[in-house]
Amino acid sequence: MFKSSITQWLFSKALKAPLFLLILFPVFLFAQVNTAKPWAYWWWMGSAVNKADIRKNLEDFSAAGFGGMHIIPIYGVKGEEANFIPYLSPKWLEMLDYTCIEAKKLGLGIDMTLGTGWPYGGSQVKAVDAAQAFQIQTIVVKANETITQLPPVPDKWKGARLVAVSAYDGTGFIKKLDISKPISWQDGADCTLYALYQLPTGQKVKRAAPGAEGWVLDHFNASAVKSYFQTFASVFTKKNYGVRAFYNDSYEVYGANWTTSFLQRFQQLRGYDLLNHLDVLARDTASNDREKRIWSDYHETLSDILLEDFTKPLNNFAHQYGKIVRNESHGAPANLLDLYAASDAPETEFFGSKPYGIPGYRVDPDYEVKRFGEPDAFVVKWASSAAHVAGRKMVSCETATWLGNHFKVALSQVKPIVDECLVSGVNHIFYHGVPYSPPGAEFPGWLFYASTNFNQQSHFWPFLPQLNAYIERSQKRLQAAKPDNDVLLYFPIYDVWHSTGRKGKTHPMEVHSMVHEVKDSPFGRMATLLSAQGYTLDFISDRQIQALKVESGNIVTSGGARYKSLVFPVCEYLPLATVQALQRLKAAGARIFFDTKLPRTVNGWSGFAERQKAMQALLANFKPTLPNYWNMALSNSGVRREFLAEKRLSFIRKKTDKGTLYFISNLAGQFKQGTVRLACNAQTLKLYDPLHNREGIQPFKTIGPNLIEFNLQLAPGESVFIEALNKVETSAAWPQTFIATSSRNLLGEWQIEFLDGKPFVPKAYTTEALESWTLAPDTLAQYFSGTARYTLRFSLPNDQVGQVARLDLGDLREMATVKLNAQDLGAVWALPFVVDVPAGVLQKENTISIEVTNLSANRVRYLDRQGTPWRKFYDINIVDIRYQPFDASKWEPVPSGLLGPVNLRFKK
Repeated sequence: MFKSSITQWLFSKALKAPLFLLILFPVFLFAQVNTAKPWAYWWWMGSAVNKADIRKNLEDFSAAGFGGMHIIPIYGVKGEEANFIPYLSPKWLEMLDYTCIEAKKLGLGIDMTLGTGWPYGGSQVKAVDAAQAFQIQTIVVKANETITQLPPVPDKWKGARLVAVSAYDGTGFIKKLDISKPISWQDGADCTLYALYQLPTGQKVKRAAPGAEGWVLDHFNASAVKSYFQTFASVFTKKNYGVRAFYNDSYEVYGANWTTSFLQRFQQLRGYDLLNHLDVLARDTASNDREKRIWSDYHETLSDILLEDFTKPLNNFAHQYGKIVRNESHGAPANLLDLYAASDAPETEFFGSKPYGIPGYRVDPDYEVKRFGEPDAFVVKWASSAAHVAGRKMVSCETATWLGNHFKVALSQVKPIVDECLVSGVNHIFYHGVPYSPPGAEFPGWLFYASTNFNQQSHFWPFLPQLNAYIERSQKRLQAAKPDNDVLLYFPIYDVWHSTGRKGKTHPMEVHSMVHEVKDSPFGRMATLLSAQGYTLDFISDRQIQALKVESGNIVTSGGARYKSLVFPVCEYLPLATVQALQRLKAAGARIFFDTKLPRTVNGWSGFAERQKAMQALLANFKPTLPNYWNMALSNSGVRREFLAEKRLSFIRKKTDKGTLYFISNLAGQFKQGTVRLACNAQTLKLYDPLHNREGIQPFKTIGPNLIEFNLQLAPGESVFIEALNKVETSAAWPQTFIATSSRNLLGEWQIEFLDGKPFVPKAYTTEALESWTLAPDTLAQYFSGTARYTLRFSLPNDQVGQVARLDLGDLREMATVKLNAQDLGAVWALPFVVDVPAGVLQKENTISIEVTNLSANRVRYLDRQGTPWRKFYDINIVDIRYQPFDASKWEPVPSGLLGPVNLRFKK
């Protein structure tokens, strides 16, 4: 009753008090929906939705354990044109309103993209407000030669508009030409004219929905951005639909590097006229100090504009209507830490496939690492670092994008990437994703061009509630805790910016390239070194450093997070304002370290000599730390070293009102069981298994200040929460370590009966050799997708009857439920494929029944061999993981069923 009345009152003030909402609503709305449950991208294909199907879909999502859906209208389905609903039309808004109302009834939240497809843009964007680029034409003029007109521009420079012309001789800049008059130039010496042109990139919104096709927005144009938001203001002012968040997808504004006001903004921000340096912009590489400094100023200006004229206005706009912003800043030619930090919920992305040291874990062999990069915790930490530093409560993640090819992703592949996201600071998982599909659509239903499919047509849908429950239990704990990292690691963006950039003359920080371009740098190597030695860290920008303060010897960020030290990797450039902040922090007692050597110089061009003198005078108060002294230096500063890293256990440490919280996942697979140390104090040690929802107290020893040790058993692929509580608590004991004294493979005649599935139900058969059911006597089994029951009768000697045991299913393709002597032992879908057998279950004569569900790949193979026209989507239609037209007809049958060996291990 209290919450309901408060909610009604707040919403009654929504349009009357935007400043009030700006402060209160972002925090308040997080509490109104279940953010611990996983959410999902929900692609409305052609917006061909109707109320009955929306309701049925939402009911299914709620029952499956989703927390919310994120609406993204995209291209449509062929044959459904009559049902397409134009974006933002009255009918479309009616569907949005209905969705929000029904979702709320079911306990679901709704987010929406502020547009369709991606990036921002659409039919409302005029050509003048579309994304822009610059090009420079170089005209060499001989001594005494007269130029009365500029040569024609290349045909590919469509829509090019002359902005300025500057003249240079052998000594440098001479003058700017007056382009309001006919061009006329002659000089007694050889000269070069540089003609600056502005032109549209020509990019249109990718995967746009009907009624929203159009130009991509100029994200650097404050007026264009304001106009774009006004389209949505006119909608939400009339009715404030019950959307929780507005979303901005990854920055994929290709080739954009300019805007109409760029020259004015540059002079305002950098203090000099860029037209005096067009010779620098004309070059593809920066070959001297002047050129590098001017390029740095250019890149910094792009970054500043994206922050001040796009990112912050987006947040402010959302807050006016009581919404929050989820922002995927990656891909932007900017300092990601600043863009992420300015958003309510920084969102990262886990794109692609990677190997883990987990026995049985599979990587899609068709995923092209060289082309798309390998997902990495290093990339995820950019969003979580910004959130921690800025005090943001949520770190969301686009999860499982192209984890594997269509119809080939198993939940056993999803859980490890979820764990890697969680240990990297994510606490708000978004599946990528759920295509809207009518309940009556024939398999495989309506599909998005990129995997992974988490909707009702997915082969793993019956088991998805268990993954969802695992995520909810985990994120509930992580969201309730606060960051507890000790080290701030400076990201030297100016070392990146003092160069021309890549194609388009920008430095886009993309998830696909960051691992190679940034991780393989002094900064990346320092991050890897510190993490490998067990030091917990967050990345920090210059802007964020300049807002730091010191309290009781701790470094405190603008968001209230507390750290023990600030570390600088080897870097060449450092802004004077940052050095001045360091001097202030050092005087207040902050512990600051430079790796190996001090920075060489300040960034940028204007007045750099004077700034460098001031910088060098201040840096004289600092000394570098040599590589062999890092452990001692950090230890003396109170930085804790987590010895979990020595075990190659992935973890995140957080703090709660009750003590210290760890989430640990065994992704490397080098640890199984042994003594583990934690860098904390405790009165009670409580372990929690989020997969099986069980907890217990574990004995431990205190071996020093902020150091305890205990015994841990954690198989590769498993995960656990550990709470080091600051008070004595009593509860059930954590299960004792399972040590097997003997084991036996379950051999004999397996009876295999095919149950529910398509396109055919093959004939039952028996076998003593477990292998893929695609090799069954009935050759139709090679196309079967569904569930088969494996039954075996076996005997045990008297000394094993009634014992506690562990059942290992071996190579399981892909999910199963297990019964032993009619007792349900649970579901198996995550590695390792094991279930516990309680005492008293095993008998002299036993019957085991394992119902196995496989992937849908073989069924789709059949459809493609039959020429079934299921690929019926506009735009890109359906492509495979290599972005080639999808065709499963040439696939080999995908192994399916219980491949074994099935093994019983008996506890000591």
